Amino acid sequence: MLDFLRKYSREQLDSRRMDERRGFPVSLIPDLAHAGLLGLQVPKRYQGRELSHSDTAKVMRQAGAIDCNLLIYLAVHNTLGVPPVLQFAREDVRSAVLPELAQGRRLVTSAISEPSMGSHVRSITSTATKQPDGSYVLNGGKQWISLGADAHYVNVFARLTDENGQEAGITGFLVDTSSPGFVRGPEVITLGLKAVPQNSLAMENVHVPAEGLLGEEGKGLAAAKTAFTRGRLVLATGALGAAMRALELAQRFARRREVATGNLAENGRVQQIVAESVAAVQAVETLIEHITDRLDSGRDVPEPFYFAVKILGCELMWEVIDRCVQLLGARGFVDTNVVGQFYRDYRLFRIFEGTTEAITVYLGSMVLKQPQHFLSIFDDFDVDPKLAEHIARIDKLTTTTTTSAQQQHVLAAQIGELVCWSLLAVLAADSRNRSSMYAHTASWTEQQLLDKLRTAEDSRPFVELPTVDELARHIGDFDTSLGNVEQRRPGIQHDLDLLLRRG
Repeated sequence: MLDFLRKYSREQLDSRRMDERRGFPVSLIPDLAHAGLLGLQVPKRYQGRELSHSDTAKVMRQAGAIDCNLLIYLAVHNTLGVPPVLQFAREDVRSAVLPELAQGRRLVTSAISEPSMGSHVRSITSTATKQPDGSYVLNGGKQWISLGADAHYVNVFARLTDENGQEAGITGFLVDTSSPGFVRGPEVITLGLKAVPQNSLAMENVHVPAEGLLGEEGKGLAAAKTAFTRGRLVLATGALGAAMRALELAQRFARRREVATGNLAENGRVQQIVAESVAAVQAVETLIEHITDRLDSGRDVPEPFYFAVKILGCELMWEVIDRCVQLLGARGFVDTNVVGQFYRDYRLFRIFEGTTEAITVYLGSMVLKQPQHFLSIFDDFDVDPKLAEHIARIDKLTTTTTTSAQQQHVLAAQIGELVCWSLLAVLAADSRNRSSMYAHTASWTEQQLLDKLRTAEDSRPFVELPTVDELARHIGDFDTSLGNVEQRRPGIQHDLDLLLRRG
């Protein structure tokens, strides 16, 4: 599969053209399907490839190094779409649907986000009403659904009302998009990731048979969580591949470029930036390896690991890409030099599957409620005494007194970030003896943790924030300074002329 992706990249893909045309070449789906890339972890009995988590990560890393659109295409189908079906659908449904998905005859995605909720799953407003015959009727809208208009199946999550009219909780359903009442909405015009459509979807009395249920009634959050957690791991893995590729290009340039101080690669500041970037890449790679190894061995992966890989994996890898744009100078701002398009495309990863800020606060809030549960994560590791001291200081921070909800949010954000860095530092320290580069990565990661720990400790007591109203008034005054500059040129007509439509 890796050989296929590399050869396909060299001979078939044209990322620039896909970006300009906002679409894939027509041959992409059958080509990927023929190579087995649409059934990566589908069991062989359902005609899939049944790859391990570690091998799947290698495939996603490779795709990420080639093109973000290719990565997301594979990720949405394989990790957001397939797992809820594989783990929660009835066996007769799995037997019928999974071979279609694995062979690329059909695509599948998940529809969780809604216009007013983003990734806050518990705020879902779409409804499902159970009928006397055991079937369901779905109503509501979804937004930001990758492949939403192209998938034949969509895992939809909605609030269920049972046959007695009682609220029965969030429930998952496998919906055939050819069902009457399923409406594919318009595609969002995005800043990057232009070849993968992001659609809104509407359900207007969509009938779903009883066998379309994913898991148990009222327990759809389990299936949704499966999609989210695996998705977060894959985002970091793909971003890792992109960062590695960007560094490869930046290093080539630096070694060949002469500036006023001599060779660019031998400039001390540039060397420092490259060394820090390599350390970030290696640290994230170590975290991904740890998670996939645990999954492959059947061991439990504590939830903070998934948060850490999403937060630091996507943040650090995009930071590396940003640095590579800078190191390339004017060439970094040229869109055809790969790194510029990476800069636009991978920026979304800091937002996808929960924004960095939102999930960092959520993670920190979890730790503030149960600090001892956080500390128990390190029971599996032989933690260096110095790192153990840092972790104890994080534990002490959880006792900080706050006087407002806003201060509590700021504290939770600090704690959440420190939790991520502590996990990364412990894993990096555990690998320091592999090579001198690993030793550098361990030292760099520990220093990052220490710097952020000191910042958090020094910020107490919290600086009082302006009120929400004060901020709104101040920003509202910008209208006086800037005037009305909203662009109102007529857009492009896409709908069929009214005189040409069916009566």
